[in-house]
Amino acid sequence: MVYYLLICRSLTYAQRTAKALERAGITAIVTKVPQLIASDGCGYCVKVSSKHVSHALVALRDAELYPIKIFVLYADGNYGEVTL
Repeated sequence: MVYYLLICRSLTYAQRTAKALERAGITAIVTKVPQLIASDGCGYCVKVSSKHVSHALVALRDAELYPIKIFVLYADGNYGEVTL
């Protein structure tokens, strides 16, 4: 399955992001940013299923919560950065 990782600036910001997504009916998991894509050594992200990502971005915009970066996690374990 394909997932999107919404990179957040802090743990608190990731928790707020996940809470806003849950209120919108979207399952969201707060996790550490994988080492392969971590630019500053650590960080937190919110993992969202690919089938909900467009709805998730709209919900976050409405809540005025914006991820720093977005990565796609492919089923084979590779990552790719998404540009909006």
